[in-house]
Amino acid sequence: MKNKLITTSFITMLILVFILNAVSPDHGLSVSERRKLKYFSDLDLSKVLSGGFIEDFEKVALDQFIFRDTYRRVKAFVAFNLFNKSDNNDIAVIEDQIFKMEYPLNQKQVLAFSEYINKVSALYLTDNDVYYAIIPDKNYFLTDSDNLLRLDYDYLEQLVIKNVKGMTYINLFDVLTLSDYYRTDPHWKQENLLPVLIRLKEAMKLDTDFEDINYAIEEYSSFYGAYYGQAALSASPDHLKYLTNTIIQHAIVRNMESENQSDADVYDTQKLVGLDAYDVFLSGASPLITIESKVGDSEKELIIFRDSFASSLTPLLIEEYKKITLIDTRYVSHSSIGDYVDFEGADVLFLYNTSVINHSQILK
Repeated sequence: MKNKLITTSFITMLILVFILNAVSPDHGLSVSERRKLKYFSDLDLSKVLSGGFIEDFEKVALDQFIFRDTYRRVKAFVAFNLFNKSDNNDIAVIEDQIFKMEYPLNQKQVLAFSEYINKVSALYLTDNDVYYAIIPDKNYFLTDSDNLLRLDYDYLEQLVIKNVKGMTYINLFDVLTLSDYYRTDPHWKQENLLPVLIRLKEAMKLDTDFEDINYAIEEYSSFYGAYYGQAALSASPDHLKYLTNTIIQHAIVRNMESENQSDADVYDTQKLVGLDAYDVFLSGASPLITIESKVGDSEKELIIFRDSFASSLTPLLIEEYKKITLIDTRYVSHSSIGDYVDFEGADVLFLYNTSVINHSQILK
C-alpha cells in the first residue's frame, strides 16, 4: 500500500509538472542571467530532419522549465551550504565577493592574441605610437587559501610581452586591487581608476594631471552585476558611481552601429534601469564608437582597441584628447575597420582583460 502511494504521488507530480510546463507561456528573457532564453517555437521540422531536434529540445526544456529561478537558487544554496563546494557552475563566493572561475590558461589562445594585435599593428599602425595593457580579472587577487583554480597570470603576462612586437607595454597589474572591482560584477570601478590613469600618463607621456581634476560623482545604488545573476544567491547590490564634469558633459558620442548615428551623451542613464546598469558607460557594447570633446584646445586623437572595461575608463581620458575612437573587434572584423577609421597621427592603445586574452578566438 505504501509503495503504491509513493508511486501514485510520484506519477501525479510528473503529470502536474508536465501540464504546468505545457500551459505556461514561453519566457524570452532571463533577467537574472541576462540572456535570451530558447523558445519552444524555435523548434521546427527542419531541426527534426537535421537531427538537431533532441539537442535543441533539451536546451529549450531547461530554459522554459517552470520555477527555473527557484530551482537555480535551491541548487546554489545546496552546493555551497550543504555540500560545502568551492564553486557552483564555476561561480564562487568568497567573503562578500562573487568570482567566476577562469581556468586553465590557454597558451594557444594567449599566443594567438599576441599574433592578432601584431597583425593589426602591421596593417594599420606602422607610423603610430602604439601601447598595450592587460587588465587582470578579479581572480588575480585571490590567494591559494581561497581554494579556487585560477590562471598563472605571471606566465600569461610574460607570454604576451615576449610575443608582442614594436609596442610599449603598460603594466596595470600592480596599480589595481580587488577593491577596485565591483563585488557582483567582473568590471572595475570608474571612481577607482586614478592609479590606472597615472600609469597611462607615465607610459604614454600625457599632459593631463588627472589627480587634479575635480569630478561630480553620480551614484546608482542598486547595481546587481553579471555575476550576481549567475550566482543565484542573495547578495547586497553594488553602488555604481560615474564621474562627470564640464568636459564630459559636453563631449559628443557617436555610435557608428546606430542607423542615424545621432549624437549621444557619454553616460546613458536610461541604461541604469535596464538589463545591465554597467551599460550606462557609452551605452554598452558596440563595434565602433567615437567620443569628441567640444571643450578644450587639444588636437590629439586616441584609438583604443578594447573590450567592455574601456567603456568606463575612456570618459576620463577626454581631458587629454580631442577625439577618442573605440574599436571592439569582438563585433567587427579588424580587416574592415580601415574603411571607417583614420589612424594617421593618433595614439593607439590595445586594452584587454585577461579573460578575453585567454579566449582570443572571439576577436575577429
